[in-house]
Amino acid sequence: MANIITGIRIVLSIALLFGLALSSAFYALYIAAGFSDMIDGAVARKTGTVSEFGSKIDTAADFVMVVVCMIKLIPAIHVPVWLII
Repeated sequence: MANIITGIRIVLSIALLFGLALSSAFYALYIAAGFSDMIDGAVARKTGTVSEFGSKIDTAADFVMVVVCMIKLIPAIHVPVWLII
């Protein structure tokens, strides 16, 4: 069950790519992905299904979410070039 929640987070993160940055839909998807990040670990511990695969896929889902957010937010907030490089 926890791995399914993590998979949903990956799908939600990818869906962020198709929305307009800083829109209400973007915020809704971001919050849903964030809640799924909090819930999946708790579910895995509560059900006793903590696994090496679950740990790795959770890390991958975190990475996908951070990269997608960077792709969408850096152009939207006009970060000076010298801060990016």
